Amino acid sequence: MQLSRPGWSVPSLQRSLLALVLVPVVGLGGAVALAVDASHDVSRAAATAAAQVRAAALLDAVRGGVAQEVVPVLGQAVLADPAAAAASGLDPAALSGITALAGPAITGQLRTAQAATDAAVAATAGTTAAPEAGAAAAEVARLRALAAAGGDTTDLFTRYRAVVADLADRVDDHLDAARDQSLDGPGARAVQDLDRAQEAATAASLQVPLLLGSLSVPEEGRAAARSAFLQAWGGYRAADAVLTARADPATVTTWRAATGSDAARQVDALLDTAATSQVALPLERFLTLTTANSDRDAALRAAVDTAGARAVEATALPARRTEAELHAFLLIVLVLLLVTAGVAAVVHRFIAAPLRRLARQAEAVRDGELDRDHHGERLDVVEAGPREVRSVARGLAATVAGLRRVQAQAQAVADGDLEAEVVQEPLAGSLGAVVHSSITQMISAIHERERLQVSLAHQASHDALTELPNRAGAGTLIERAMHRAGRTGRAVGLLFVDLDHFKAVNDSLGHAAGDELLRVVSARMEATVRGGDAVCRLGGDEFVVLVEPAEDHRQLVELGQRLIAAVSAPVRVGDRTARVGASVGVAISGPGTTPERLLQDADAAAYRAKESGRGVVEVFDEDLRRELAEQAETEDALRRALEEGELLLHYQPVLDLVTGRATGVEALVRWARPGHGLVPPDAFIPTAERSDLVCDLGRWALGAALDQLTRWDAADGGELAGLGVAVNVSGRHLAGRHLLEDVADALAASGVDPTRLTLEITETVLVDVPSALDQLRALRALGVKIAIDDFGTGYTSIGQLPELPVDVLKIDRSFVATPGPGHADLVRLVISAAHSFDLGVVAEGIEENDQLHRLVADSCDAGQGFLFARPVAPGDLVLPGPCPSVGAAPA
Repeated sequence: MQLSRPGWSVPSLQRSLLALVLVPVVGLGGAVALAVDASHDVSRAAATAAAQVRAAALLDAVRGGVAQEVVPVLGQAVLADPAAAAASGLDPAALSGITALAGPAITGQLRTAQAATDAAVAATAGTTAAPEAGAAAAEVARLRALAAAGGDTTDLFTRYRAVVADLADRVDDHLDAARDQSLDGPGARAVQDLDRAQEAATAASLQVPLLLGSLSVPEEGRAAARSAFLQAWGGYRAADAVLTARADPATVTTWRAATGSDAARQVDALLDTAATSQVALPLERFLTLTTANSDRDAALRAAVDTAGARAVEATALPARRTEAELHAFLLIVLVLLLVTAGVAAVVHRFIAAPLRRLARQAEAVRDGELDRDHHGERLDVVEAGPREVRSVARGLAATVAGLRRVQAQAQAVADGDLEAEVVQEPLAGSLGAVVHSSITQMISAIHERERLQVSLAHQASHDALTELPNRAGAGTLIERAMHRAGRTGRAVGLLFVDLDHFKAVNDSLGHAAGDELLRVVSARMEATVRGGDAVCRLGGDEFVVLVEPAEDHRQLVELGQRLIAAVSAPVRVGDRTARVGASVGVAISGPGTTPERLLQDADAAAYRAKESGRGVVEVFDEDLRRELAEQAETEDALRRALEEGELLLHYQPVLDLVTGRATGVEALVRWARPGHGLVPPDAFIPTAERSDLVCDLGRWALGAALDQLTRWDAADGGELAGLGVAVNVSGRHLAGRHLLEDVADALAASGVDPTRLTLEITETVLVDVPSALDQLRALRALGVKIAIDDFGTGYTSIGQLPELPVDVLKIDRSFVATPGPGHADLVRLVISAAHSFDLGVVAEGIEENDQLHRLVADSCDAGQGFLFARPVAPGDLVLPGPCPSVGAAPA
């Protein structure tokens, strides 16, 4: 049927569709390009502003260190000046005593201040602040040398002050550069607050140096030096007033917390006295001033750092907001493109009818039906539809005749006679050439498929990252080796290599660095083993080495030690160096050993190697087999204990160290195991931790502890009513999906107020369980309190505390029981840091009055230990009365 008329030009299908689609697409593409460009401009400005703010914060830290460093330098000069002693009315003997007391302390302060300055300079490495910090460090080095050589104090003070002033100017320059990036309201205000905080901190840091300078300069220069001190004293007051009057409330709160510390009030009182009185600073208050000033400057420095962090966050806000707007715009563009595609689809329907018939005919030709199509109609190709379709129809009609000749060639290919003469002969014309080319390609494809099958088989049994045999490939290799060992009677050795600290590499350097490290470690292991041995990667950071044949355990242990040495060597990843270790388990086959058993034995030995301190080789032997059997027996018995009610809770009171009264108890699991007596938790909890049994144990402990609270509450207002309870939660339970549900169910069943329940977790859980923080936030949303147990023994730093969803820190008993000054300082630091972040502190393991006195003096909130009471059954629990030692600690 002929649809075209003479003189009627059929429009081009390609031209019509392109005109329909390209116009809106081009317009949308231009809009997207403009939006992306604008977003990049905002992001670049925000990034520049944030970099300038960071540089300002880093330089201000250097400025604070230099200002703090000059204090002990001038302090030494004051102690060495007889005129200062005369001004204080001290006789030579008193001056000698003060010098003997203060001199070493000031020397220590000088070392500490110099170390702080060097650390602040080192922190600027790789930033825009590095050149300025380096110049300041060079000048400070010269001043240190001059001070060590006994240089002129006036000259030293003048040059130190010039370094501080220059750094303050550089800080202002960076903040001005940040403002030049057209910051919006929040960003500009945050930078302004940082500027005010830096100005106030700079003025504060100059007060004590200027005061000491007025005492250490010659008589004729003291009036001018005192005038400079008074100017700095007044400047700090003015800067403090401006900051508190105009800064953001959060910044003011942080600043007030710093200026309201004991050290700050002590220094301000001494400085106010020195500023408002003509009497010289008494030398006996000298050590107090220099020591407290160091603490005050540290507190102010922390406040400035907090303001700097807020400024960095605020300057980055425009970029994030612009990015969100860009995403919304791109979504709109995507919707418009989909609409355009829909319109194009509608247009296609108008040309579908002529194409449908042609498609049926093409399918018949494709299937070799050259006389009739699949509907039984005669295969007469009709020219209809758009010009392109008509062209195809003409081509198809011309091709049908030639395709009959193709049938013979196709049959030859189907029969596998790829070298037949009919296959080698091309058809006439261009279509014949195309068809013959297709047949040639088909033959090539057959060969390629065979090669691909070989490649896919390799990929299925090998790790894509390291090209080592994967778990499936390792299983096949072990099974074949065991079959050969059965025929030859020789043993097969297997080393299970588990990398140590690999997760830390991924967390600190990124997964790309972790992948590169795995490739390097794999190559090293392959280079370490013998030519006939096989290295396989089971997945993650676990490898096995198949040794065939294996002579004895000694040979395998030596190989394991060589593998540890090879793996432990540093690996260069980009411009960083990564290090991992390895723990190796060794197993050797024997009569009746299966491939699965051999792998399990090596895995068990590697597990014991990790428990032994990592970086060692452990051999699976009868002792380990017996230990695993005992663990399995303990696990079965513990499962029966849960079912038959053999577990019970003992309770130890927790005392408020301010009032001396018990405010809660800690629930501790005990096992009344038949035939063994009362089993402590250390004997069965590690076994439970290796399986989900620990989750059942935790679920039982939660219900039992809360049920006990309800019983005490119902005892007619007894002394145990209203207590809180702390229950330990394992890492496996926290990592599971049901902890939140378990806690909610236990609270609902008991009716206990959630605020009376505290869940204790260890520090290691925060590192080992990726979802820990989300789980803890959800638990706190229920009203439950969260405590970090054994704080100080894990990997949590004090700087992480503000980001952790916790309420209480429990100081590990090892720090409480150790009387050394280092541990005492650490306890004091933890208590102070916890209070700074509004966290409560509980000290564990208090057994002596001296320990209690130190904790009370350090303002610890609560404590527990044998000094107050031992853990006992609920029926034997008697709360201790107000502890007479509380409040009686020496001042």
